[in-house]
Amino acid sequence: MGLTLRAASAFVADHRHPYRRDDWLVSYQRDLLAPFGVPFDERFLEQGANIGFQELAARALDGLAEPPRPDLVIIAHGLPDHYPFRSIGGHVDKLVGGGSENFAISDQGLRAPFTALRVGGAYARSGRCRELALVVVEQSTFGQDEPLARDGALADTAAVLVLGGGRGSWEVAALPPAGDLADLLLDTVRGDRPLVVAGPWTDAAVVEATGRPHHRVAPGSYCTSLWLDLARHHERWAAEHDAIVLCDTDPRTGRSHAALLRHTDTEDPT
Repeated sequence: MGLTLRAASAFVADHRHPYRRDDWLVSYQRDLLAPFGVPFDERFLEQGANIGFQELAARALDGLAEPPRPDLVIIAHGLPDHYPFRSIGGHVDKLVGGGSENFAISDQGLRAPFTALRVGGAYARSGRCRELALVVVEQSTFGQDEPLARDGALADTAAVLVLGGGRGSWEVAALPPAGDLADLLLDTVRGDRPLVVAGPWTDAAVVEATGRPHHRVAPGSYCTSLWLDLARHHERWAAEHDAIVLCDTDPRTGRSHAALLRHTDTEDPT
């Protein structure tokens, strides 16, 4: 049994919290950065939004029409939490009623949500997952000069995807290995009425060269980008398209990632 999208929610913060100095956090940041020769600068913490993963996840969950009851919770993030001493997986489990298996996938850049879908799909196929809550989170406050967050370029965001077997508008049909964007699109785009959903880091010329209708995600996010727009638009896209290809290119590695979602009312176009 594969995964189908049952519900989704997106949250983008438009507020910030005042900075309150935490000696433990400052010491941790210094010790973490020092071996890599990266200078710690407390001014970045003072100027940041100071919104953590727990709050972002809770806000996104609040946006769902009905509370999910997952037996599997996977957190995916490409950048670390502002305050890394709290368990985000356990917190989300508590918010959704408790009792789920929960863990996080990180240190993979924007690939993390794609990996989470692979892992969730394996759980579902083995009968160990009835419902998955995939929570993709991203925050913008760091103790060092983070290129992705310079000049307010990164928003504090979260997307929740609730997936399971049976009912749902979109089925996760394929998750090819990472590679070159042009090759991925050539191999992954399927359907009579497909839509290519391109993340903000993709090469626009390569996407346009497919000759397929495409939607480009606006700048302002790194790991959450595709999943925010999927949460916002999946119902409208289901009325207009029979397949979606989600794709983005990690600016840190140059490697591209893709996922094919097929409308559940259609047969396999291949």
